[in-house]
Amino acid sequence: MHNPKVSILLVVKNAYPLVLGALDSLKKQTFNDFDVIVTDGASTDGTLGALHEEAKELKLRLVSEPDRSLADGFAKALARADADIVGMLCADERYYPHALAQVVEWFDDEPDTVMCGGKVDFIDEHGYVVGSHLTAPFDLRAHLACELVPSNLSSFFNRCRIGPDFRFDADVPSCPDYEFWARLGFRFPASAFKRHDLSVAQAYRTRDSMSFRAESFTQFCRDKLAHLNNLLAKGYGGPDRETLRQRAAAGIHMWAAEQLSGIEPGHPDILAHCAAAARYDRSYERVDRLVGTIANVRYDAKAGAIRYNRLGPQTAVVGRFEALSPHAHWDGSTLLEREPLTIRTSTEPWGYSLEMAISDATAIANSDGGQYWARIDLEVIQGAVGISVLAGERLMGEQLHRKGDGLVTALIPVDFHPTPPLMVRSGGHPSSLLRIYGAELLRDPDPNLEAVAPIELTP
Repeated sequence: MHNPKVSILLVVKNAYPLVLGALDSLKKQTFNDFDVIVTDGASTDGTLGALHEEAKELKLRLVSEPDRSLADGFAKALARADADIVGMLCADERYYPHALAQVVEWFDDEPDTVMCGGKVDFIDEHGYVVGSHLTAPFDLRAHLACELVPSNLSSFFNRCRIGPDFRFDADVPSCPDYEFWARLGFRFPASAFKRHDLSVAQAYRTRDSMSFRAESFTQFCRDKLAHLNNLLAKGYGGPDRETLRQRAAAGIHMWAAEQLSGIEPGHPDILAHCAAAARYDRSYERVDRLVGTIANVRYDAKAGAIRYNRLGPQTAVVGRFEALSPHAHWDGSTLLEREPLTIRTSTEPWGYSLEMAISDATAIANSDGGQYWARIDLEVIQGAVGISVLAGERLMGEQLHRKGDGLVTALIPVDFHPTPPLMVRSGGHPSSLLRIYGAELLRDPDPNLEAVAPIELTP
């Protein structure tokens, strides 16, 4: 692509003084043959004044008028774009001085690509870099399920190659980029999207940004689902579109849950989004993976339900776990005393150290279902230990306990029959010391106790 025309879309509304940083980053570009298409949503603060002032040094094409949403603002900006290469910028974002020169070089080397992009660095309110993100190679199904979320800021588009698909859907209030990237992915092969391991832009990672406010994610999910359903209703996805819909809808909810867990770990919507994802696809591994990191909850994949680790009023003891001698190949693991059961764990940091098997399975064999639990009363005297259920070769429901926790009760769901053994292992500290005062198998006859309700996305 020789001597391309470059445009940057800047969409703002009442963004003063934040917009000054975005404009300053444009003035510092080492490549200066570009214009800035500004869509202002009828700002009433100092934004318009700043834009008019910066027009003395930048080639600004400014339109200021009321808009319905950020999506509407970007839709208007894209409709005005006529350059060969187009980038998108918001008030809380900045380009590095080399960004546009680098992008032009990338397109000069590969003129037929649909998109060329780099990395984005995240900065705090003081301007310090607190993280960096390089979007993985583009994959349509991963994008639809929000397993991959492309960075608009660090992406630049070949408008001529994209043609009539270079537009945003303004009928849905937020996340127009989700629909835009999906349309491109349905049309172009993954090889047409190029991503380079070089930082080209910065974005604020503070609560001033809507993307990092917990209260925004219900809206984001609602709108991404609307975009997904609109695309599939138009025939995108072909005969496989219903399967595509189920996995993508589950992925959208899991994306919201994962983002919330990083922004506000105790937010109640995290589990509600997980429950909604399971309603679409109960086998989705992201549900089990995230729920497994949250204390006092478990994922019942058979029922597609997330449940709190709480015992019902009819819970009863149906068996006890007894310690087996440590295997000879578990280096250093030793059963020191039988009463109370005292264990020296393996010399390996996460080494297996002791199995505890159920002593009497008669009551289990004669039961008519329900939820089973392993309850272990324990105290870590030295180091740290992990307690879990050993299901085949997998450790399920592992809990980590450390010296200083005092006497604690571990409650681990048991979802396998026959009842698997418990596993005690070093919890990252070799040769830890543990006392177990009791290990019982419990049965709660009500398996539906305390299920998490899926989040409801009302219009």
